[in-house]
Amino acid sequence: MIVKLAILSGLLLALFLLPVGQSPLLAQESTDVRGQVANGTEGAEIPGDLNMLMLITGADGVLSGTGQTTPDAQGRFVFEDVPVRDGDAYTISVDHLGVFYGTTLDRSGLSEGIEVTVFETTRDASIIEFERQVMVIAAVDKGEQRVSVIEFVRINNPTDRTLMPDLTNIDQISFLRFALPPDPAELTVQSDLPGGDIVSIGTGFALTSPVVPGGHSIDFSYTFPFNEETLSYRQSLPQGAEIYQVLVPDTFVDIDVPSLERIDLVNIQGASYRAFEARDIPPGPGLQLEITGLPLPGVWTRFSNSVAGGKFWQVAIPSALGATLAAMLLWGMIRGYSPASALATGSPALITVDPAERAAVVRAVADLDRRYQEGSVPEKEYRVQRQELMARVLNPGEEVHLVGEDPE
Repeated sequence: MIVKLAILSGLLLALFLLPVGQSPLLAQESTDVRGQVANGTEGAEIPGDLNMLMLITGADGVLSGTGQTTPDAQGRFVFEDVPVRDGDAYTISVDHLGVFYGTTLDRSGLSEGIEVTVFETTRDASIIEFERQVMVIAAVDKGEQRVSVIEFVRINNPTDRTLMPDLTNIDQISFLRFALPPDPAELTVQSDLPGGDIVSIGTGFALTSPVVPGGHSIDFSYTFPFNEETLSYRQSLPQGAEIYQVLVPDTFVDIDVPSLERIDLVNIQGASYRAFEARDIPPGPGLQLEITGLPLPGVWTRFSNSVAGGKFWQVAIPSALGATLAAMLLWGMIRGYSPASALATGSPALITVDPAERAAVVRAVADLDRRYQEGSVPEKEYRVQRQELMARVLNPGEEVHLVGEDPE
């Protein structure tokens, strides 16, 4: 029994000592992978502090091996004894000035001369060319009054330097910027650029991803609301655009984009789109985009949506409260009613309220009600402030200050 345990222990030890990818019955095939690092920026030398990295990923997407090596003075490198398996993917990369450059190969590509090109960097975003930007109206929710959009952008870096974003330098724009319609939501961004962040700026967003020389694709989707049949806003194009298009599904027969030129229909995966286009837009403010014919819901649906939104409480409440206050004042004139403060001071029975003062109180009450509805004002504080505001109208002789108002 002791002999059997010793044999088993020895076998387990041998299994753990085998290199990754090998089995006790069949040695894993391996090879040396050779390549060359080059600097693609004219006049620049091959950096002397590079560290090459290899990641091996199996057909199931699981990382199965790694390797590191350092190039020589001429940029030549070699990964020794790399395990070779069908279906594996081999990614060779190098970090230069904070940007990763590399290539991904299959088994057949390991025997070829591998070249990895690095570039020096620039902070000047004006080098980037926007070849085409296409806005596709994917769906229109008539009941919710919301449009779903996908935008496809094709850019090109024609230089021999990588654009390296720097958000700390306010004197020079060094990142890609994209404009969005008013009040966008559900923004999702995808691209083939190296990793970076999405930063909200002004009326859109910016990407902090480096842009290496060559062509790249950026796609982003979002939704935006509409309250009228026509939506008009400034489509900023800081880097300009050779072609800017809006595509509208042919099923939305009433939707039009009169601010752009109508061109031939476009067919995408069997669906027909009406196309509107502008060309050779210079860098700067872009163009005024107008979308007309947006479908509006019925009267009752629109009323329900407006009640659920904040604008109802900013518009309807002042109107209703103003009418209520006017009715109260009229009742006081008819009945000869005098507030207690007026009687105590011997003031006349009829108290008049300055219209401008009443309008200010109405707006303040409306704003207070809105903030209470949104949960930003506690109920106790809300009731106290509302009583004070009402007293401002009903008891004008008292010194009651509006919320946020300077007592002086």
